[in-house]
Amino acid sequence: MPRSREKTVLRVTVIGLGRFGRSVARALYDIGYEVTAIDLDERRVEEASEFVSLATQGDGTDEELLRSLQVERSDVGIVAQGSQIETSVLAPLVLKRLGVPFVVAKATSELHGEVLRRVGADRVIFPERDAGVRLAHTLAVPRVDDYLSLSPTSGIAKFAAPPNLIGRTLAEAQAACGAQISVVALKRGRFLITTPSLEERIQERDELVVIGPDPEIEAFVDVERPETKP
Repeated sequence: MPRSREKTVLRVTVIGLGRFGRSVARALYDIGYEVTAIDLDERRVEEASEFVSLATQGDGTDEELLRSLQVERSDVGIVAQGSQIETSVLAPLVLKRLGVPFVVAKATSELHGEVLRRVGADRVIFPERDAGVRLAHTLAVPRVDDYLSLSPTSGIAKFAAPPNLIGRTLAEAQAACGAQISVVALKRGRFLITTPSLEERIQERDELVVIGPDPEIEAFVDVERPETKP
């Protein structure tokens, strides 16, 4: 039986429950998405049933199986089987044919990624390479907890609210480090505030998610306390 959630933000289908697929499926479910996971391995499916809405054993390229699971109702399809080349290439094709509007596929090389784009993947990811980029940024700016590269010079970063900005509004914080940076989310305890108001005041223990050029992200993390007007 599918596990119910009070609110469904998005429906996501994850094909492949290796280490990467399990991690993505669990994270999406924890955020609040309705997650259907598919894998041929019975043990992996049994484990995933503890942290997704519905886990099913089967071939992720079997169109009949996908229809029986109503995968066509998914908002996003994620193909996480990069090492199984045939499945990783066929699955995006089948998902697109079913009408899934946005398909993400894992690639193991640039050539593999190009093939995935040609068969319909809307976004191709390289987990190993991306993990290296994240590690480099978190080492370069120790206060950054996580980082996602969007281009060679910009990205999205998550970090604890800098002590110098506690009590300041987001507008004041953004003005202190550059006009091109934007706070897209704020995590306060168990609550996630998306697109917070610029008048929102930063509290102790808040976590911020910002997007912008790398130099301005670094400036935000290490910002000096803005001067108070007399």
